[in-house]
Amino acid sequence: MSSCQITTAQQEMRKGLTFRFDTNSLSIERIAVYPYPDLKKLWVRVQLSSFATPVVVQMTCLDQDGREVSDMLLVDWRDDYISLTMHFKKPPVPDALYSLSVQVERDDQILDSQQFDFPLTFVDPNQK
Repeated sequence: MSSCQITTAQQEMRKGLTFRFDTNSLSIERIAVYPYPDLKKLWVRVQLSSFATPVVVQMTCLDQDGREVSDMLLVDWRDDYISLTMHFKKPPVPDALYSLSVQVERDDQILDSQQFDFPLTFVDPNQK
């Protein structure tokens, strides 16, 4: 190949495509939780570090007494950004302290696990 020829990878990079490379340090970088105004649902956003091989993401929300009020399982997840709505299975308790646990795994190996505590209070995410 002459020095003037452009490889396919170089052409793809010029188009603005992002290449992902797995590292052994896949991690949860950020978690944000915004209760909806009716306090019966949560808008959950999670930012993961870049990765190429799909993962399993388990999210569990517990109330102030440690009881599960919502859960979500994302199988074969391929994106480093998660934005979803979780619905409560039990009536909410306004202003109570809730906890969201997020666990990321691949091939039955836990890569990262984080817990995020938050008060069940509506906050407009556009006003932050």
